[in-house]
Amino acid sequence: MCRFLLYKSNSPILLADLLTRPAHSIIMQSFNCKLRIDRRQTMNGDGFGIGWYDEPRTKGCIFTSTLPAWSNINLQRLAEKIKSGLVFAHVRATTGGTATSESNCHPWQYGNLMWMHNGNIGGFDRIKRKMQNFLREEIYLSVQGTTDSEHAFAVFLNMLEDPLGRQEFSYDELRQAMLATIEQINQWLGEAGVTETSLLNFAVTDGQTVVCTRYITDREMEGASLFYSSGSEFRNEEVSGTYRMIKANKREDVVVVASEPLTFEKSDWMVIPSNTLLVITPRLNVRLYPIVDQYWNPHRGRQKQLRQAAAGC
Repeated sequence: MCRFLLYKSNSPILLADLLTRPAHSIIMQSFNCKLRIDRRQTMNGDGFGIGWYDEPRTKGCIFTSTLPAWSNINLQRLAEKIKSGLVFAHVRATTGGTATSESNCHPWQYGNLMWMHNGNIGGFDRIKRKMQNFLREEIYLSVQGTTDSEHAFAVFLNMLEDPLGRQEFSYDELRQAMLATIEQINQWLGEAGVTETSLLNFAVTDGQTVVCTRYITDREMEGASLFYSSGSEFRNEEVSGTYRMIKANKREDVVVVASEPLTFEKSDWMVIPSNTLLVITPRLNVRLYPIVDQYWNPHRGRQKQLRQAAAGC
């Protein structure tokens, strides 16, 4: 599985302060991730991508490469020069036998919308044709790669009205489209009799609102890890030389979402519960919504604790 992070703030940040400099930056996670479900494989070396927006209501920019993130000198150079208030970053580990190519690297873009995914659609090959047949012609033709992730993006786009022509969407519109996408994928998986687990940690933005999910098609297991941190500033403390989420006041001026915390300060990071949707509004309000469907289990964590306690007795 992959690793991703996103940053949203009214104050642009140097990409290096997210991608390369923190103790457990996304570059570190590309070769030494800590929280993958499959602990046997800690490498995410099948390419990477970064996306950023210069201004609200303008089309973002994306840079991708099939080289491992840790060895790409151009990424290092760009990270030291580019600042942005909305950043997507992704390091890839292939799933489902898909090719290592730039067209398969996250994030993807359609108009003002940008999308990335950590996880996999179990049994994707058994529902791929249904996904393609569901798409409007212009969206079908926009798919350049072969991944389940990009096809999921296409399904999401199909849930929106005129996704190419609009500059912005309400957060509720993006939230509802995300929920509809997950519901539709689950319907196709059910019709195909797929029993393999899917991990659907999706993230999408129009340059102003961000919507992301931590989701698994299982009532007992936990989804792929996802955390968020919010405060007044994410920066390097001069005395210690470490990065922290500074909370100088009660306002949320910065929100970071990441597959794994970028720092080792546990108090800075909150776990996003499995099967939950997170919204970051244009005003930087963070809202969490449970995804209540056949896989929703409000006692998921509690049941695990009880089993562990019983095993220790």
